[in-house]
Amino acid sequence: MRILLLMTLALMALPTSAASSFSEQMTAFRAQLLLADPVARYNLIGINRAFPKVLLSPDSLLPQTANYPLKDIRRLYQAAQKCQGPWPVHPKVTEPLVFTRAMCNHTQLPVAWFSRSGFIHPGGGSYAAKYVEQFPSRRSELTRFFHIQERPTAQPDTLLGRLQRMDTAAVEALNSGAKSLLSSDEMWVRVGSYYHLYPSTQWQPLLAEFDLRLSAMGEQDFCLARVGNICWNEEKAPTYWPYLVGALIVINLAALGGWAFNRWTVQRRLMQERMLVLQILTHELRTPIASLSMTVEGFRRKFDTLPESFYDEFRRLCEDARRLKQLAEASKDYLQSNQKPLNKETIPSLKEWLGYICDEHNVTMYVSQDGAVSANVYWLATSLNNLIANAVKYGVAPVEVRAQVLSDRFTIAIQDQGDLTAKDWKHIRKPFVSQSGLGLGLTIVESMIERMGGKLSLSGPPTTFTLEIHCDASDVTSG
Repeated sequence: MRILLLMTLALMALPTSAASSFSEQMTAFRAQLLLADPVARYNLIGINRAFPKVLLSPDSLLPQTANYPLKDIRRLYQAAQKCQGPWPVHPKVTEPLVFTRAMCNHTQLPVAWFSRSGFIHPGGGSYAAKYVEQFPSRRSELTRFFHIQERPTAQPDTLLGRLQRMDTAAVEALNSGAKSLLSSDEMWVRVGSYYHLYPSTQWQPLLAEFDLRLSAMGEQDFCLARVGNICWNEEKAPTYWPYLVGALIVINLAALGGWAFNRWTVQRRLMQERMLVLQILTHELRTPIASLSMTVEGFRRKFDTLPESFYDEFRRLCEDARRLKQLAEASKDYLQSNQKPLNKETIPSLKEWLGYICDEHNVTMYVSQDGAVSANVYWLATSLNNLIANAVKYGVAPVEVRAQVLSDRFTIAIQDQGDLTAKDWKHIRKPFVSQSGLGLGLTIVESMIERMGGKLSLSGPPTTFTLEIHCDASDVTSG
């Protein structure tokens, strides 16, 4: 046992030493590159001032259905077609409402309105670009509020030209202020509040000198270091690998003795295989989702030429594309790092937020005490949609949703008139074995609720699934 412990400690020391060496190589590469004269220097503060982040992001060109209440946007669109009410009154659509009425009434909006607005129209693209279509004489004074892709293509050696040629990953890296990023053949290196730009003729020779290799993010899965949208690796295999492989073999042989006392069951093997299939499917979904997003963008550019009867179908296509992208990213995080805590967002009013979900499923909602709560919005919504859909499909009508916000937690109960009891919980929560359609979905829901610091329970009859999520006092405000 002592020998095994010593070997484990030695194995842990090897990667640490290698990581230190690799870090030194990257530091030396950066220092050597900074000795060269950059082809351009840009102040990050100046970039953000001239081009706000939303005017850089490719997502801003798509319909912003996630940022506005869908029924109010639909009402605003219908009112805009006739240029008469009823107009929506939700506070989130105040700016779109002002803009739409100005377009209907041919009102001249001041430049200050565009500077203090959210820049991006709910239908995608900038307010300014849509406004100039009706008032072309004001193009010169409003061009600075256009999305960069809506502006005329600039020269490649200008800041705007370089930003227009950036792909999505590079734009995200720039918006986050990454230490370095790669765009076309230019490497952007951040020095303080400035970005220094170096062409490939300057940085590629240094890669060979320091035994480094880089690629754009996404071209390969394994990276020793990820900086901005750049994946860094060593060009040559490190010398400690033979020792590492030998040590791993010895440790695995020793571990086999322990595994002999814990025989894997057939059910666990099946679970592992299916989780692997899910990981592969989630990874492969990225390509068709990206293609679908490009198709949606193509339709969006010709939105005004579409027949009116296609508007609802186009809206659903945009919403489905957004949900697919969000689902793929969230599933990737869940499958690859299911031990990490989920990020939380603040929901100002549980009653208002829950109302949208209940309206979609046409079920009754009761909120005995409202308030603001903190949770992972995507996975909480996914869990509720799953439970409500199961209650509607497999339960007995009517289905009701009851919620309550307390000082240290909030609860949401989904109830139908079925006859399931707490004794059925052990059986229906098993993945892939439930005959009622709950299996894998219920397993994921339970896992996500636990990751959010809560629990999922079953009681009845009547059949009642209850989500109880605990929060710090600072995370919950009673209403």
